[in-house]
Amino acid sequence: MKHQYLFELGGENTELGKIEAIELLSTEHYEPTITLDENAIIAIKVSKVIKSKVVRRLGMTKRVSKIFYKDKERNLENIVNEIPQIDIGQNTFAIRQISKKTMSEKDVATTLGRKIPNHNKTRLERPEVKILYYAGTETIISIWDQTLETYYKRCLKHHIKNRPFFSPIGIHPRIARSMINLANCSEGETMIDPFCGTGGMLIEARDMKINAIGIDIIRKMVNYSIGNLDHYGLKAKVVEGDIESSKEYQFKAVVTDPPYGLSTTTKGEGVSELMKRSMNLFNKTMKKGERIVMALSNPELVKNPNYDEIYRFQWYIHKSLTRNILVLEKN
Repeated sequence: MKHQYLFELGGENTELGKIEAIELLSTEHYEPTITLDENAIIAIKVSKVIKSKVVRRLGMTKRVSKIFYKDKERNLENIVNEIPQIDIGQNTFAIRQISKKTMSEKDVATTLGRKIPNHNKTRLERPEVKILYYAGTETIISIWDQTLETYYKRCLKHHIKNRPFFSPIGIHPRIARSMINLANCSEGETMIDPFCGTGGMLIEARDMKINAIGIDIIRKMVNYSIGNLDHYGLKAKVVEGDIESSKEYQFKAVVTDPPYGLSTTTKGEGVSELMKRSMNLFNKTMKKGERIVMALSNPELVKNPNYDEIYRFQWYIHKSLTRNILVLEKN
């Protein structure tokens, strides 16, 4: 049996959000297919009901809801005359219009409300269920409940300003989370961050119950990572060492935000040399199909014939710096 879900993406980078969702669902064997793509609104058909713990992993999706109705019919009155009652158990509810307003909120609520059983009570603030109405190239009616909560807002508690130890160049938790989801790691598998800094990648991985190994050449950064993990009640293996230390561990994916080129973080080695050495080292230890997900200002630094570039996303930092998020796969 096929199921369809509506994904409302954050506005930071909708392409990254879309691919994060598709890759995560593919990794978890949901056989996803996009059936509607309207920038920040996408509909995805899957082979089974999506588990709440999978929805919870999403960092770039604001909300996921189960599609109840999807068709090209535009007249809501006609739709309501055709669809069955919307069964939401004993839950309180609110009706929301999530597209550009094609009719008033009141008219949407009144019209759709006829399909909600009388025993269900309206609650405009914090309802247990939201009935969502989207009018785009297709009309969609979907149902959201608390089991479909993403981590779009919640992961902000991991923001650098909320950590006891931070670096001003730390990657945003939404980006870190999406990068891990692009690495094709499931719960219980292992990823490594060989330039872990203050532990942003490790925090997101462990929050998703993915095993994580962090390495940093600077002792202070190792201590900072451990302190930040402890702050959130999380544990990961964090060690002081050079990139060569990664040879000592088994892992499925590399997810990292390497040094920007500061001599204090590379012990004097140029970033170009460091990246070349890293890619050659990963090639010796990784298997075909395994992935490196990396944030870099200059993608040319990691060109390697043993890896195919699967995706590239640009992330604007400020007027003089744009980071590229690269997804590389061992060929």
